[in-house]
Amino acid sequence: MAFEGLSEKLQGITRKLRGKARITESDLKEVLREVKLALLEADVNYKIVKDFINVIQEKALGQDVLKSLTPGQQVVKIVKDELVSLLGGEEAKIAFSPNPPTIIMLVGLQGSRKNYNSW
Repeated sequence: MAFEGLSEKLQGITRKLRGKARITESDLKEVLREVKLALLEADVNYKIVKDFINVIQEKALGQDVLKSLTPGQQVVKIVKDELVSLLGGEEAKIAFSPNPPTIIMLVGLQGSRKNYNSW
């Protein structure tokens, strides 16, 4: 649910910035506010969100738009790259036990749908 909300907000960002040649400071401020709200609604720690937003702002502010990207797509790319970095940067494989069963512990907030049926 939290990632769906973030995804919807990022799609809204690309619509708002469509057709612009540069990302202005006011555009970026509005975009980062929406990203911040989505992360806070997903119960991400405030300090982590603050640091995350600061990194994105440093990377995005004043950058020329890449030829193949619109400003909205560029901001979304920066946000995606930073989310991947924040979550560890690489895919982790499950080490299956040679003698079944393999025991996996799911950890998360109460109500965050940790059951295996939601995968």
